[in-house]
Amino acid sequence: MRLLRSELTKLCTAPGLVWCLLGAAAVMLALPLLASAGNPGTYGRAAYVDEFRFVHQPLSGDGTLTARVRTPAGGHPWAMTGLMVKERAVPGARYAAVLVTPGHGTRMQADFTVDIAGGAAASWLRLVRTGATVSGYASADGHAWRPVGSVPMAGLAPTVEIGLFATSPGATRTVATRPVLVPTRPATAVFDSVSLGGAWVGTDVGVPGGQSTMDTAETYAVTAQPGDIVAQADDGSRVVAATAGTFAGMLPLVALGALVMTAEYRRHMVRTTFAASPRRGPVLAAKAVVAGGACFVAALVATAGALLLAQPLLRRNGYRPPTYPDPSLGDPRVLRVVAGTAAAVALVALLSLGLGAILRRGAAAIAAVATVLLVPAAVTPLLPAGTGMWVQRLSPVAGLSVQQVRETDDVFLLPWAGRPWTGLAVLAGYAAAALAVAYLLLRRRDA
Repeated sequence: MRLLRSELTKLCTAPGLVWCLLGAAAVMLALPLLASAGNPGTYGRAAYVDEFRFVHQPLSGDGTLTARVRTPAGGHPWAMTGLMVKERAVPGARYAAVLVTPGHGTRMQADFTVDIAGGAAASWLRLVRTGATVSGYASADGHAWRPVGSVPMAGLAPTVEIGLFATSPGATRTVATRPVLVPTRPATAVFDSVSLGGAWVGTDVGVPGGQSTMDTAETYAVTAQPGDIVAQADDGSRVVAATAGTFAGMLPLVALGALVMTAEYRRHMVRTTFAASPRRGPVLAAKAVVAGGACFVAALVATAGALLLAQPLLRRNGYRPPTYPDPSLGDPRVLRVVAGTAAAVALVALLSLGLGAILRRGAAAIAAVATVLLVPAAVTPLLPAGTGMWVQRLSPVAGLSVQQVRETDDVFLLPWAGRPWTGLAVLAGYAAAALAVAYLLLRRRDA
């Protein structure tokens, strides 16, 4: 206890160390708030993807559209070809559609929340608006029709747009928890026997570059750039926002960890410290407990504060329930991100402390830790995907894997997908090795 009190007093009375601690906390709190207050889309995605080619005309009141899908759009199991009623030809507007897909049969979908399976893919489709209800039908021959589904559309505008549409995802749609990577090429659907005449208008909704043509035989070709029509699930954006300042906040704590040890060498106070406490192992342990504990508390308070204070800003920018549920510190995943971030920051400080004891020079220790943190992040984009991933997995930056919210996260600086604690263990191994070497050298060297 005497050593702990002594090291705590040194930390609290050294202005440089206090400023490192406060500066790190300020950065870890301020950057998430600045990012969350920015434009929508800073984190995650909007509540929906609404990207397709739409060939349409106005429909006032009730009406029916029938067409044969001569060639459905391909390129992806969730490529969609069909008929749609949409309030306006803009992303996010209310809609109802009956459609066919290569891998999921016939569907009735509406407003990004309704998805009704309607059996095998059919050649003929029919969409009917009757009052506040939109119904979809399918047929193999254009004579015997089966219902696909009906959806209530209360409040839908009296005049809407009705027409033909096509879209095919790139890597947007996820199957079996992993992204389906397919070439990002346009998808073309061909319709004929369209029951409505009149003037048709082609519109790219959400993504530009589509085309639509009609030949003299009244065959409609609708070509869409890669896109999708789907609601987004929670991607953890409202939790991840709280970690935006982690990497920048680590740097002052790298300096703190090194200076806790090297400042005593620079000022020649280390002889006094070891004279008062000849057993050097407990001295190193006390410094590690005080420095690591202080960094952990500062990072924990800053990350938890950033999480709570960022929520109103993220809500204002559209990240709100039900797509983005309100995070709670009682949720084990949220608690793991907050506490794990604090633990990762503290371990980086301990790594710096160990290297400070080994090198005895603050600048050298700080440069060494900054290098092992920054170099993997810098070189990974230049390496083959598999090699770059293992560089991150085996470097101290692996500790940031604890910030994963979803088990499927497997991206830059989150190298241990589904195993966040493994990444933290790698970082802990580096810190433990540095402190072990420091202990051996402290016992052998003169002060």
